[in-house]
Amino acid sequence: MKTLNEKQLLVARQEFKPFLSLGGKNLSKLKLKTSLDFFAQKMNTTFESLGCIGYNSKKQQLTATINIKRSSGYSGSLCENGSYEYVRFYIDYQDGDGWQDMGVVGVNVHDIPTEKDCDNQDEKPITYVARLDIESKRKFCSVPNLPMVRAVLSWNTVPEPNDPDLEIGTYVWSDTKDAQIQIEPYKFFLPDFPILEVDDILNSIILNPSLSLNQLTLQQPEKLLAIKKAKAAIKPKTLNFSELSVLYNKNKIKPHRFGIKELQSVIKAPNHIELNNISNIFEVNNWDLLDSLAEFNNVNCDTEFEELVCVGADYNRQALIGTFKVNKSSGYNGGLCTDGSKEYVSFWIQTEENCEWIHAGTTYVNVYDIPGVPDNGIFYSAVLPYKFDDLKQECGNPQVLKVKAILSWNVEPQGMECSRWGNILESYVQIQPEKATIGNGPEIVAIGGVDVNWIGANGLTMPSAHFRFTGLEVTNRSAFGGLIIVEAKTNKFNGQRYKVRVDNLNTGDSYYVDNSFVMDNVFNVSHANSITKEYTYYGDATNNSLNAVAKFYPGTNDLIRVTIEHTDGTSSSKVIQMDNSNPDLELNITNYGDCSHFVKGLPISGNFSVSESHIEYYRLSTSINESGVNILEHVIPTDLTETEFSGTFNFTASSTKNCGVISIFAKPRTVIHSREMHDGKNLPKTICLKES
Repeated sequence: MKTLNEKQLLVARQEFKPFLSLGGKNLSKLKLKTSLDFFAQKMNTTFESLGCIGYNSKKQQLTATINIKRSSGYSGSLCENGSYEYVRFYIDYQDGDGWQDMGVVGVNVHDIPTEKDCDNQDEKPITYVARLDIESKRKFCSVPNLPMVRAVLSWNTVPEPNDPDLEIGTYVWSDTKDAQIQIEPYKFFLPDFPILEVDDILNSIILNPSLSLNQLTLQQPEKLLAIKKAKAAIKPKTLNFSELSVLYNKNKIKPHRFGIKELQSVIKAPNHIELNNISNIFEVNNWDLLDSLAEFNNVNCDTEFEELVCVGADYNRQALIGTFKVNKSSGYNGGLCTDGSKEYVSFWIQTEENCEWIHAGTTYVNVYDIPGVPDNGIFYSAVLPYKFDDLKQECGNPQVLKVKAILSWNVEPQGMECSRWGNILESYVQIQPEKATIGNGPEIVAIGGVDVNWIGANGLTMPSAHFRFTGLEVTNRSAFGGLIIVEAKTNKFNGQRYKVRVDNLNTGDSYYVDNSFVMDNVFNVSHANSITKEYTYYGDATNNSLNAVAKFYPGTNDLIRVTIEHTDGTSSSKVIQMDNSNPDLELNITNYGDCSHFVKGLPISGNFSVSESHIEYYRLSTSINESGVNILEHVIPTDLTETEFSGTFNFTASSTKNCGVISIFAKPRTVIHSREMHDGKNLPKTICLKES
């Protein structure tokens, strides 16, 4: 790898975007100071690198920790746009289908001066965590589901899709890492399940999803008992001390591991009766309680079975994440069809002002005995949603905080001390800066997945806009379609009431949004009062990490104004341009009439038309000519207001091919469902060729 000094590296970072903009052509025009040989190299991790890859089954999220190593080279300070670290994830379920592209997520990074922490240590590297929601393939608990995950990190350019071997894209400032994960299985047990007793209740739940079980069983208390029996029937079995003793006898795993809860009870000085009971349990299973206690007391910060390997924070969705690995195939209190055991991770944050540690909370991940654990372990991520709002400061004062995470197997950590089974890890995280608050009234932060500062007065997105929670770029001058998510400052008004009004600025119509919407999961739903149309602010990170105050479908192509209203007369509004129409495409072949077979080697001609209010580009292509390339691609200037396009085509059919396609494709500038760009519409026509 060509070596550059510090000054040359910073120049190379600045010249990277211009280098990419020409796509490897006419590079001499740029007059770059950096050698082109340097940009031909891959996997430079001088400025950033991947830490750990993990998976959280409960949230179905892949995670990747990103280490930011330097104080500059990231395109500006916190008061500027900065740059993005993108991570694309692949999964190989090891079922013969190979690597599957799961998607990409980005994190906004900046030049942040390196300060000293409370122990006079440099606050580097700063650790960020990228999280990607996926729909994983699940299996029943009889079969372990242990796919491989590959993460590809790339600075300031999105890694090419479907390129797990890094053969297509430019990976200059990049890194890649593989890890094996475990996906939580289905555990639905039919034996003794009282399905007939609760059948009518299940039907009522389906027909009346807004009603609780207590409401449905109010007049039928006997049904509540049946539901409790059903719950007990499907609950995975928790193995007791005697069952674990038999299970682990052949694996030479001793009670100072699997008997941790009993031993903890003894240490806490239980009453005489309980102590005798525990002693008898050990004796019946041929274990000596005193010997086990001695071995247990000698265990401290033991990482033989599990080890915390990375700690960081999700900059976008405000959460603390600890990634740990499980090292062995047994010793976790049962297999996949049992209740297994828990790996607890407790998080602490050190404030910069007074160096005090704040307990952020504790979360856990279920783990199990799994045959065939690889030598480098299976990786899990413990995710703790946490609102950093009270610690945020304005962009001129970057907040880099030390985070301490404590891993503890099957017993919640007590205080900040190391646990018997587990370890402690510290890292530095950076939290988003606080934006200046306008007055004391409500404030819309983002709408349609885009920060309001990047939406113009015309309701369209502006240059340099990115999606708030994926970091992916939003096409300039984009409209909005589908689901609209309104985000606001929720912590500021937690528990207060508000209304959301929508004004159609084209028709003059107005209404209040009053639909129920899911916040973080199906158990966290926000309901509007049916009469007053008022919602309640939820600022709890565990319920509403997106800070959503409304989710609704305007279903129009008009300019609308969305307003949050408080009863004291204060309000906050934002205008967005809606576009819920797909491109209207036509494609006609004119020189053969209605005939479906064409002659090899002869011309094929026709015409096309494209109608789209907010279009990025259209492309006419075919696979039936000799070269099999695009006939025409037309990128629409962002300031063009034209919405109707048409043209003609004429090409010579292949003399060797038998079948192919000619198609017209249009890509709108539209944000869909507040999370992604419209993927475009394609109109193909199949063509078959015959000999003359």
